[in-house]
Amino acid sequence: MRKRRLTQLQDPQERYRNLYMAILDNILEQIPRRFSNLESMLFLELVNPGKFDDMRQAFPEEAFQSVLKSYGHHFDSGRVRSELQVLYSDQDFQSNRGKLCDYLVFLKDMELDSAMPQLYKLFSLVATIGATSAGVERSFSCLKRLKSYTRNTMGQGRLSSLALLAIERTLVKSLEKTPSWYDRVTEHFLEKERRAEFTYK
Repeated sequence: MRKRRLTQLQDPQERYRNLYMAILDNILEQIPRRFSNLESMLFLELVNPGKFDDMRQAFPEEAFQSVLKSYGHHFDSGRVRSELQVLYSDQDFQSNRGKLCDYLVFLKDMELDSAMPQLYKLFSLVATIGATSAGVERSFSCLKRLKSYTRNTMGQGRLSSLALLAIERTLVKSLEKTPSWYDRVTEHFLEKERRAEFTYK
């Protein structure tokens, strides 16, 4: 009996089946934990342009209570409600349908960020919440390429600056079209005193 159990444990197919079942059990246990706080993120619907027409008919009370529950100390509830109702019904906002950042730019360009501060704050809050972790993972893979074994003595300041340049490479590429930017960088670089005194006293 003991010998048979040992042979079963050594059987690769049985061992991998047990491992597979253990992984599935772990996933099934983790899924409810991972998605248990989705109700606290209902307020993301408040600034979804695709639902503005529906929200004009019936105000999204559940999503509104969600933002008050999570971030209520940052907002004036009465003003947020009235500014959201303006957002859902105003034709200028309706014609500006696009990405979330387009709304933020629109509010800033039309100087509505001071007239509707609660709405601007809500848009800014939603814009800072990452929908996925892809950006963070990209940053780490970028750091892995920058700080290799041969560059192990690189300081934190230099590493941060190089990582920022690598991550924002599209912005740096766009700056190539403005030669004055290079002149300003060169002037800033030359401002610092880089000579060291090596004479023995």
